[in-house]
Amino acid sequence: NDIAMIIYDVTDIDANRKALEKANDEREMLSLTDRLTELNNRGYWEDCLMQEFRRFQRYQTASSVVMFDIDHFKQVNDTYGHQAGDQVIREVARVLRENLRDTDIAGRYGGEEFGVILSNTDAQSARVFCERLRKQVAALEVEHEDLTINITVSLGISQSDAGTPAYTDWLEQADQALYASKQGGRNQTRIFQSSE
Repeated sequence: NDIAMIIYDVTDIDANRKALEKANDEREMLSLTDRLTELNNRGYWEDCLMQEFRRFQRYQTASSVVMFDIDHFKQVNDTYGHQAGDQVIREVARVLRENLRDTDIAGRYGGEEFGVILSNTDAQSARVFCERLRKQVAALEVEHEDLTINITVSLGISQSDAGTPAYTDWLEQADQALYASKQGGRNQTRIFQSSE
C-alpha cells in the first residue's frame, strides 16, 4: 500500500490568516469611518447615539448631543472649488478631533455637518466644549493652493431629557438649536429649550 503524505507549511497559512484578519479589520474600520475626515460616518455615529440614548434611559445621567455645521459652506465651494471645500472640512474635523475627550464620539453627519455625543455632560458643560471649538475654528486659516480661507461654525446642543421619546427626537432638538444659531446670525452656540 502506498501512503500519500501531505505536508502543510503552517507558517504560510498563519501568515495568510493574519493578513486576512488585518484586511477585514481595515475594511470594517473604513465601513465605519468617513474617509475625508477620519471621523465616524453617519450610520455608525447614529448607532452610537442610539446606544447613548438607551444608556441615558437606564441610568438617567445627563448627556448632550451637539450638531454643528460650517457657515456659508456652499459659498466656499462655489468661490474656491470642491477641493478647497474638502480642505476646509478636513481642517474643521482636525480641530474637532483635537478637542475630543476619550469618551466623546464625533461623526460627519453629511456634507459640512458634524455631530458630537458628549456622554456624562450637561448642556452648560457642552456649551464650554462648543465655544472652545467655535473660537478655534474662527481662528483657523485654511490654506488651499495660494489661498487662505477663513470660516466659522454654528452649533446646537440638546441635553438628554426624560421627556424625549426617542434618540431621533434628541437629534432633532440639537438640529433645532443649530437652526436657531443660524437664524441668530451664525458663528454661535445655542442650547435647545423645550417650550413647555
